[in-house]
Amino acid sequence: MADTDELRSMIEEIDQTIIENIATRMEIADKLAEAKKKEGKLAWDESKELEVINRYHELCEEVGLTEEEARRIADVILHISKERQRHYFR
Repeated sequence: MADTDELRSMIEEIDQTIIENIATRMEIADKLAEAKKKEGKLAWDESKELEVINRYHELCEEVGLTEEEARRIADVILHISKERQRHYFR
């Protein structure tokens, strides 16, 4: 079994990947906001938000995370995404 230093190192590597993936997701969300504005669509679509939340529930369930954990992850990511997309609709 790995010692605490090895385990912390593994977590740090995973954290790096998580942050990189979130940054990439936000870059794509920015492009989506630009496209929505160009096409005359609303900044935020509640039905799409529900689809994302449901997808998070399913993905989390597949890896053993709870529905509450899925909701909290979705809340954080969607909140950041909404804030960034609002910038394009001012």
